[in-house]
Amino acid sequence: MRICWTLTLAAMLASTSVAAQEAPAVAAKLEGRAEQTLKVGGKRLAYTAEAGTFPVSSAPGKTDASAGYVAYVRKGAAADRPVLFVFNGGPGAASAYLQMGALGPMRAHVPQDPAAPLPTEAEVAPNPASVLDMADLVFLDPPGTGFSEIAKDADAAFYQSVKGDADAVAQLARAWLAENRRTASPLFILGESYGTIRAAAMVDALHAQDAALKVRGVLLFGQALNMIETSQRPDNVVTYPVSLPTLAALACYHHKRPAPCDPAASAQDAAAFGPSYLDALYKGRVLDEAARKAVAAKLADLTGIPAEFYLTHDLRISKERFRVELLRTEGKVLGRYDARYTAPRPADAGEMVGPDAFSAVSDLYGKAVIGQLASIGVQNPERYKVIARFPGEWSYGAGDSPFNDWPFMARLEAAMAAEPRLRLFVGTGLYDLTTTVGAADYLFAQSSLTGDRFVNHRYPAGHVAYSDDASWRKFVADIRAFITEGVKP
Repeated sequence: MRICWTLTLAAMLASTSVAAQEAPAVAAKLEGRAEQTLKVGGKRLAYTAEAGTFPVSSAPGKTDASAGYVAYVRKGAAADRPVLFVFNGGPGAASAYLQMGALGPMRAHVPQDPAAPLPTEAEVAPNPASVLDMADLVFLDPPGTGFSEIAKDADAAFYQSVKGDADAVAQLARAWLAENRRTASPLFILGESYGTIRAAAMVDALHAQDAALKVRGVLLFGQALNMIETSQRPDNVVTYPVSLPTLAALACYHHKRPAPCDPAASAQDAAAFGPSYLDALYKGRVLDEAARKAVAAKLADLTGIPAEFYLTHDLRISKERFRVELLRTEGKVLGRYDARYTAPRPADAGEMVGPDAFSAVSDLYGKAVIGQLASIGVQNPERYKVIARFPGEWSYGAGDSPFNDWPFMARLEAAMAAEPRLRLFVGTGLYDLTTTVGAADYLFAQSSLTGDRFVNHRYPAGHVAYSDDASWRKFVADIRAFITEGVKP
């Protein structure tokens, strides 16, 4: 039923897509262009760097926004050379983070010790691990971000929705492919954070706009497809065993588990305890006192949070509460996006703390992209909006009924069932307290996909795992392997 229902949804999306089936006859508005070189794998390659925007529409005949791109195309590229479309999330984030932190020809390097002071600006240097030698890179900026705009009379409800946002970004990708005569290229779509939801929805949107396009791979980094587990609704008992591996890894990292311990092994121990933990949570008040105390003791051992806390709080702790509690006696709060980072605990801190200790690291990538844009000839690159704030709410498409769901993975499964060559890549940071490794494992545990259709990677860092050099190297190597496999005859 899940797949069949989603196939019906995909058909609806196809029938209501904004863009026409024929290639869009629109030209890019150029912001900057330069011929540059980069040394990758010991060989110097020449490429064209270009930034611009394309018009997009919320309805047929209603061009009311633009969407932007920063593209790096190898000189002399064949018409069927792979293209990797890349974007971040938000909603409302431009693609600066993945461009400057991981995949672009220039990379901003941040301090590797989470406890080290941060510079006002990151050191930017050529990226020797860029995948530009095997695929062209097109960083996409959704309407309202980067150099793009949303008209005052635009259909805001369209652009502030999963479906409309994905449709607009698909229009952008398709316009770029048409203008650059690359519609025959095998395509790979990489989204981070909320961008993973966009990536899943974009597969449907691209197919609706042009079924002949060859989408060969979807890469989800810090995946948020199973929103119910990621958002951690308090009374959904599944969410607590799902998040437990991350809590155990962090307890080990911050020396709150008995030594010696290994964070990755701690996560495995927590995952192994997951079924017993879920059973205890399911039983609730029916669980006898001895069993309750035994579970609390095991949770204390895994997470470094005292057993008394679990006994007082129905054997559960949220990811947000864990941020506050783990280092409470030290007066520190864990970061949300990378919990290796800490900040002083505010005197008025309650069960949740707003500011994130990792945000200053992300800001370094946002600053670095301005210099990169200047280097390719963009005038007044400070106009580039790294983060855009939208008025009102974002529509995830589920409505307000308690019976509704967010079937993002089901959409992707349906698309993969229809296209046997489409494969899925998921990457997650071990110390990410937003989109956890357990949520990624649970995503696949509940999936209909066979093992040959996906890869599931972990990295010893946080939500922006490429801030850690070891994770970045592994991440890029994993992408290379995924693209290589995806273009095999």
